[in-house]
Amino acid sequence: MENLKTIIRISNDFLGNTSDTFKVEDINYLVNEINVFCETKNRNFRNIIEEEKRYHSEKEDYKNKIIVNAKGYSQGDWQDYILYYNKEEIKTPKDKSYLEDIVRHLERSFTHQNDYIVEKFERTEINGKIFDSDPHDYTFFCINNTEFPEDKEIIDEYISIYGKDFNQCIMNINN
Repeated sequence: MENLKTIIRISNDFLGNTSDTFKVEDINYLVNEINVFCETKNRNFRNIIEEEKRYHSEKEDYKNKIIVNAKGYSQGDWQDYILYYNKEEIKTPKDKSYLEDIVRHLERSFTHQNDYIVEKFERTEINGKIFDSDPHDYTFFCINNTEFPEDKEIIDEYISIYGKDFNQCIMNINN
């Protein structure tokens, strides 16, 4: 008797940069929609706000500031951001949301980066023996809204992007 199933194997993608790419794209959009300036205290890391802006400004152009402290899991992973803005320019709920999103991204500079690789393959069972094909599809995704996602959240995110295109999921995640 033969039984064919589509299997996905979800693993950590420690070499990937999907979450970082999405973060940079989002920051690029946000900082070019509202007017801000950013200083950083730890010179060991880049100033992503100033790198992604398509306009020039100086801190003297602003009246208000927010100090954002970002910490990672090791002693050297930290950054203090001083984000300058003009409160009177942040008028609409959309502008306020953009500023909040920038702050959220900065707070998570060293966390919330969960990249995954998915291998899809076929599994056949013939007379009680299991045979797996080589993977025929590889996909990548990330979860950056949860610091330590549970297996169910990871599977749900995969399904929200690619649909339920499998019969069985094998989780190979190291948290």
